Amino acid sequence: MLKPLLGGLALGLLAIGIACSSNDSHAQPASVRVVHASPDAPAVDVYDGSTSLAMGAGFKAATAFTSVPSGSATFTFDVAGTTNAALSATESLQPGQYYTVMAVGDLASLQALVIPDDGSMPASGDVKVRVVHAAPAAAAVDVYVTAPGANLNAATPVVANAAFKAFSPALMVPAATYEIRITTAGSKTPVYDSGPVPLTAGADLLLAAVQQDLGASPVTLLALSKDPANPVSEITDDHALVRAIHASPNAPAVDVLVDGNTALAGVTYPTASAYLPVVAGSAAVQLNLAGTSTEVIGATQSLTAPKAYSIFAVNLVSSLQLLPVSDDLTPPTAGNAKLRAIHLSPDAPNVDVWVNGAKVLTNVAFKAASAYLQVPAGATNVQIAITGTTNIVLQATPTLAAGSIYTAAAIGTLSAVPSAPLTLDLIKDK
Repeated sequence: MLKPLLGGLALGLLAIGIACSSNDSHAQPASVRVVHASPDAPAVDVYDGSTSLAMGAGFKAATAFTSVPSGSATFTFDVAGTTNAALSATESLQPGQYYTVMAVGDLASLQALVIPDDGSMPASGDVKVRVVHAAPAAAAVDVYVTAPGANLNAATPVVANAAFKAFSPALMVPAATYEIRITTAGSKTPVYDSGPVPLTAGADLLLAAVQQDLGASPVTLLALSKDPANPVSEITDDHALVRAIHASPNAPAVDVLVDGNTALAGVTYPTASAYLPVVAGSAAVQLNLAGTSTEVIGATQSLTAPKAYSIFAVNLVSSLQLLPVSDDLTPPTAGNAKLRAIHLSPDAPNVDVWVNGAKVLTNVAFKAASAYLQVPAGATNVQIAITGTTNIVLQATPTLAAGSIYTAAAIGTLSAVPSAPLTLDLIKDK
């Protein structure tokens, strides 16, 4: 079993501190590690009484196991840099046992999840794996651990119908290369796919599926190990997201092919397609005249999971180009939206971009894209001026929704294509 399955390695939330008191100072100690698995909680400090276990641990962070007194233990979660306890839970720690203490759930409903383990090791040549569902927004799931490429229709889940906070017993599997896939309970369609993952003999892993706001999957896996030098690693979904935007003002409708397979059909100017999950790696992207095998243009694009990409078809049809741009789909802070600008008009000069009366970008050239800017949600005045002047050539006041992400694209032409005048096109990325 490869990485933390839908679980939520947690300790996160607003700071986690652990205070443990023992009823018997001569008893064998227990071992505890903490994990921050709350997707919207701030960083935390973790303590065992006055002893620091971790400082400033953010989402997805995990500590190595630390020996603590067995007996009754009170786990306290403090916001990093403060003594403000946001959560506490009491657990009876048995001598010689191992405990994973995770802060799970959204900040508004933060909870402690304690997962005990007897510390038994796998037999020679085997791997010990447990999985935990720690993604609060995900429904109940089935988890499959198979040979790479195995048909899920003929496979049986190793964990079935696991709800949020559910964790499995220990599973012993031979060391090998596996593929981990997660589906909604009862479905055979993966919402997470690890791709090939090698599991090393002797490894003792807790795979936690935690919430993921990027890429094709709503979850990512944290692989928690007993190796003190490498207590946590992440196994991301093996897909990137790709979409096509037809921004060539005089090009005909096109089909978009990825590695020879039609991914999108009949994309017309000025249309943006939905995102399509594509296996990460090197992908051949080509545009064909819609409904034909006639290639207009093609390129090889390197895709990294779990990133998202926009492939713009730009310039006039006589000089058609593919412009790949990486998209940042991480959510904005509360009450804000995210907005970037991209210059896609082939005959327009360099421009300055103003947002709500403030110049935010200067001297933006054709095919240049800005970084994403956080702006207050609501009506947002966007103005495009010729660089170094107050000559406004484009202006719009779109209403941006809180939590949403947008691309403002200057498309069309000043004079080359009268039927496609210069326009500010607002594209919703997420």
